[in-house]
Amino acid sequence: MLRTVAAVEQRPWLLLGLVFIATCIFGFLIQAGGSVYLQLRADPIAFQYRTTLSYTSAIVGDGILIPLANVLITSQLVTWRRRPHVAEIGGAMLLGALVTAFVHLYQAANDLLNWTMTAPYRWTGLGYEHAAFMFAELSFVFFFWGQVALVGKESPRAIVSQRIALVVLCGLAFLRLVFADYGYIR
Repeated sequence: MLRTVAAVEQRPWLLLGLVFIATCIFGFLIQAGGSVYLQLRADPIAFQYRTTLSYTSAIVGDGILIPLANVLITSQLVTWRRRPHVAEIGGAMLLGALVTAFVHLYQAANDLLNWTMTAPYRWTGLGYEHAAFMFAELSFVFFFWGQVALVGKESPRAIVSQRIALVVLCGLAFLRLVFADYGYIR
């Protein structure tokens, strides 16, 4: 473990690469691989419901925008080198859990069926994986915005950053894609 930390400290690009790859794997590739697997097996789920590869928000958002945002967030957090309190982490995780639960309950209550939820309130294994990723991702994003607020309170000029602006743009682009995929906007 200490060797890994030492390697990352000497090569910051390694940390950013690992963040990008891990986000791609857990945010997109597992879902896309499941989609392809079910299609190759001619599983009815893959043909009756929309799968990952039919959502622009999954391909562009989960595959590019979210990993890019995570790299930008990580690089900004490393730049600040701020040591968070347990309450900051716990608060972010609580918000992540609440938003994840709300979104999944909204999906179920409004019959927004897809291959991760084939019946209201009944998620598939990949539905639970997606929920776990969503919880982790939202917790990380909420933690970041909490850090932005705390750093901005201590030193307002420290939050003037291209990285933060790009995180905002990635987030807005992702939300636009999600709302378009679900027909809320055109």
